[in-house]
Amino acid sequence: MSLTIKSCYAIRGLYEMYKLQNRIKDEENIKISISKIAESSGISQEFLAKIFAKLKKAEIVSSEKGKFGGFYFTKAPEEIKLSEIVEVLEEPLNSYDCISEGECENQKICPVEFVWQRVRKAIFNELSNITLKDVIECGHKKEALASENE
Repeated sequence: MSLTIKSCYAIRGLYEMYKLQNRIKDEENIKISISKIAESSGISQEFLAKIFAKLKKAEIVSSEKGKFGGFYFTKAPEEIKLSEIVEVLEEPLNSYDCISEGECENQKICPVEFVWQRVRKAIFNELSNITLKDVIECGHKKEALASENE
């Protein structure tokens, strides 16, 4: 069971999208292009586009095409739980047969299933308690500390 770089990049991309939107405060539903998010986050545009396509399918973000198009949030950051993001991208942490839906041939006699089920549940419980707003607040604090130390 593992979390991949996709989840990290998704959270980082959403954080950067939020920051970019807040620089343009006069409009509603501000749309940010994937190229701006990629540039701001330092993540490959192609990889980020694939991640954001999955986030769009899960209705965490939406997008519009065209000259003034781009991505925007479908929910407020305090409504977006990290567990939603991870579940969409990690599909859903089923690295072991005993966690995936009954695919293990030893499931009835194997004591290890209990371990991975508990670990998976603990991870998702913790991720359900953290919102994108929490990440944004943490990011703002870190950036403020970094600028103070310059």
